[in-house]
Amino acid sequence: MTHRQRPADRRAHETIAIEHQEQRYKIGLGREVTAGRPGPVIEVFINAQKVNSALDVLASDGAILMSLLLQYGCPPEVISHAMKRNPNGSPASPLGVAASYLIETDKGD
Repeated sequence: MTHRQRPADRRAHETIAIEHQEQRYKIGLGREVTAGRPGPVIEVFINAQKVNSALDVLASDGAILMSLLLQYGCPPEVISHAMKRNPNGSPASPLGVAASYLIETDKGD
């Protein structure tokens, strides 16, 4: 079994507000800081607008699983590719949107 890369106690964090299928979510991306610069995303948080709703719980649990995938070394491209898509190719879920951000934000690094 591959070893988990546990996140440092202090890390960079950015928050993105999205709307998906008429529901509002906040996506948090936690990054390791290497040599004073933000590194790759190593954890993901997703919360729906209505706290503790079924959507909030599912989105949060999915983000925890996505974080564990990243910490065990799964490439962001693999995670994003595995997510369900709409017929037009856009992400079908807020988790899919978050997975897309994993790839987009790492391209700029």
